[in-house]
Amino acid sequence: MMKRIFAIFLVFILGVSLCINAFAQYDIPELLSDKDTQETEQFLVTITRPEGDETTFKESYVLCGNSGKENITIKLLMYNESTEKFEPFKNIDGEDTWQIGVSGFFMKEIELPKMGANKIRIVAFEGSNEKDVVLKPGENLQVNTFTVTLLGKSVKDSIKNGFLRITDILNVLFGE
Repeated sequence: MMKRIFAIFLVFILGVSLCINAFAQYDIPELLSDKDTQETEQFLVTITRPEGDETTFKESYVLCGNSGKENITIKLLMYNESTEKFEPFKNIDGEDTWQIGVSGFFMKEIELPKMGANKIRIVAFEGSNEKDVVLKPGENLQVNTFTVTLLGKSVKDSIKNGFLRITDILNVLFGE
């Protein structure tokens, strides 16, 4: 009986120890997550969307870019106001990191997490793992931050109604 209890206990401990790695949080370098990290020029990847800070009514948003270089990794981060840090953010395919393929282009769709301003950081670096090399912004690390503001349906309706009212006023003034 004692051997069975010991064997069950041993299997339990082994199972728990194997699961710890599966639930471990992947830590990103402070340089990438720090909100005060300075932006760099777009020298590894040209980000074509967003072109700057943008506003949209759709929760779904597409990020696009291209690169003439090979072996470039892109990492997607989203600003978390409670921790005041940028954290890995998964696209709709469940990826927060991907390699730019042979075509040199990437296009990834994300769901904007909240109404209002969503700060998105797109990081590009040479190689496949940011832990393999010492990352230096402007040398082998590109950092770009954008704000995509998600507006609600009420704002869209207000703009639409305001435009219709202006059109009605112009019709009365100029007779149509």
